[in-house]
Amino acid sequence: MRKLLVISPDPLPEEIVRFLEQKQWAIAHALDATDALGLDAEHHFLVGLIVFPDSADLQLETRLVEQTLSLPNLKWVATLAHEQLDRLAIKRFIAERLYDFQVLPIDGARLAMILGHAYGMARIEHDYRHKHAAIYHTHFGLVGNSPVMQRLYRTLQRAAESDVSVLITGPTGTGKELAARAIHEHSGRAKGPFVAINCAAIPHTLLQSELFGHEKGSFTSASARKVGYIQTATGGTLFLDEIGDMPLESQATLLRFLEDKIVTPLGSTQGNYMDVRVIASTNVDLALAIEEKAFRADLYYRLAFLSVTTPSLSSRGDDIELLAHFFLEEITKDRRKCGLRFGKKALAVMRGYAWPGNIRELHSVVHHAAMNCEGDEIRPADLKIRIGQARKPKGNVAHRKNNVPTHLILGTLKSGRDQSEKHNLEFALERNDSNVSRTAQDLGISRMTLYRLMAKHGVTRSLPD
Repeated sequence: MRKLLVISPDPLPEEIVRFLEQKQWAIAHALDATDALGLDAEHHFLVGLIVFPDSADLQLETRLVEQTLSLPNLKWVATLAHEQLDRLAIKRFIAERLYDFQVLPIDGARLAMILGHAYGMARIEHDYRHKHAAIYHTHFGLVGNSPVMQRLYRTLQRAAESDVSVLITGPTGTGKELAARAIHEHSGRAKGPFVAINCAAIPHTLLQSELFGHEKGSFTSASARKVGYIQTATGGTLFLDEIGDMPLESQATLLRFLEDKIVTPLGSTQGNYMDVRVIASTNVDLALAIEEKAFRADLYYRLAFLSVTTPSLSSRGDDIELLAHFFLEEITKDRRKCGLRFGKKALAVMRGYAWPGNIRELHSVVHHAAMNCEGDEIRPADLKIRIGQARKPKGNVAHRKNNVPTHLILGTLKSGRDQSEKHNLEFALERNDSNVSRTAQDLGISRMTLYRLMAKHGVTRSLPD
C-alpha cells in the first residue's frame, strides 16, 4: 500500500479515511511537526496531506505552513477553505510548496486522484535520484568514489560546518571552484550569495577597486560610485580564485579585511563592517611564493585556517571512467545521441592516459568525441589524446638501481616534461580547431601564456582563429 502522511489538528472525516483506504492508501496522522518527523523517520513518506481547518485562525495556519518546511522532500497536497485563498501568505505557500490543493469540502474521489498523481511524480523523482546516486556516487555535488575523493568529502564536510577562511589548493582543472561552491552550499551561508572572482583575470591596477569598490572621482576613470565584490557577497561567501596572482598591495588590503571585516572603498574615509566568508584557491606553490617575497606569509596563515586539496584526475583510479560516462550522458541527453557509448578500447585508453589537464581536459575530450563520433561507439581515434602518453610510474626506482648521476636524471625528466607539454599543446589546439581562445580556456591558462608555450616549443596553428 501507498503511505500518506496527514498533518491536521483534527482527524480526517471517517468517510474520507475509508475511501482512501479503499484506494490502497495507508494513512498516518500527525498533530504537529514533531509527530510528522517521527513518523517519517519510521515510514519514509513520499506524499503528505495538510488539512487547514475551516476557520480564520491565522496562528494555526502559520504553524501548519511551517510544519511542511520540516519535510521539504515530500510532495505536499492541501485542503483549504475558499476564503483562505485570498490571503497573500496562503497564495505564496501554494505557489512555493504545494504539488496541488483542493478547496473544502473534501471530495474523496478528486482528492484520491490528486494524491495518486503526486505519488507517481514523487516515485519517479525518488527512483531517478537513487539511480544517479548509485551510478555516479555523487556527494557534495561532486562525482567520484575513489579513496582520495572520500577524503576530500570528509574535508569539505568539516569546512562546511565551520565559518573560517578556507584555502583550496590543487592542479589546474581539478574542480577547485566546484569544491568552494560545495562548501558554501552545505554551510550556514547557503541562502546568501556566492560571489566568485578570478584574481588572475583582472588587471592588477583594478583589482583593489573591484574587491573593495570606489567612490566617484577617486581616480581618473571613476565616473561613478562602484560597489565592490566583497560588499556584494555580504551574508554569503566570496571565492577568490588564483589568489597566488594577487599583487602585494591588494594582499595587504585583503589581510586587513580578514582581520577586522571592515571595507573602505577607494577614495572614502568611511569603512563598513561586512559579514563575508572568504574561500581562496590557487595552483601556485604558495610556500615557494612566500620564499620569493611574492606572497605574504601573514595572509597565507589568515586564509589557510582550513586547507582543502583537490586531487589530480590521474590519482582517482576508477573515477576516470565514472566521470567519462557522466559527461557523456550530460552532453548527449539533449543532442539526439542518447545511444552513444564508449568502446572498450576507448575506455582503456582513457584509463591509461595521464590527464595533465585533469577534469577540465576529460570533459573537453568527451565533448569533442561525442560531437564528432560518426557511429554509436566512441573509438580511441575519436578521443584526440596521445595514446602512448600513459601515466608515469611513481618514483624513479630504475634510476636509483642503476646509480644514474643526478644531473642526467634531471635532464631526462626535463626533456620528458618538455615533450609531454608540446604534445599536450598540439592535441589541445587540434581539439579546438586551432582556436587560441578556446584552447587557452580548455587548458585553464591565459592566451598570453598559451602563445609563450607555443613559441617555446615551436608549435604553430594549422588554421587561423
